[in-house]
Amino acid sequence: MESAFIHPKAHVDVTVSLGPGTRVWQFASITRGTVMGAECSVSPHAMLDGSVYGDRVLVSAGVACGAGFRVGSDVFLGPGVCLANDLWPFASKDGYDDVELSRGEKFVVIIEDGVAIGAHALILPGVRVGEGSVIAAGACVNKDVPARMLWTRSGKLKPVPEDWRENRMRWAS
Repeated sequence: MESAFIHPKAHVDVTVSLGPGTRVWQFASITRGTVMGAECSVSPHAMLDGSVYGDRVLVSAGVACGAGFRVGSDVFLGPGVCLANDLWPFASKDGYDDVELSRGEKFVVIIEDGVAIGAHALILPGVRVGEGSVIAAGACVNKDVPARMLWTRSGKLKPVPEDWRENRMRWAS
């Protein structure tokens, strides 16, 4: 982790692996064997706990990702995104093994390369989001998303528009 930047007010476990050029900002928490590639950025108040991330992943403020996730390279996780690893969460841990998920041998959610996930989206366990896909802000994803598809807030699938770059700032003036 010599070439990674860790803000003095961030918490990063000794079990964590950060790639060169990765930046972890204040009040972020990265724990339990999380692996991050090169040139990633983890914003304040993000909580990453035992998953695997590729290169150039942008983790926005308030993202919550526990154990059992594989996130590809060039992925954007918008503010407040939640990747869920348990369909039936209870205070009791009966039938759930966080340690097994933290080993990185099983993946509950897979986010492929080049995916963008909008603010406050929820990705449920068992979902694979295909390469180059986009998840709308506020969406709840409960099924696989094929490559280069847009998952809307209503759960409909559409092709990612070819002209998305031109329309990206349409609300800014």
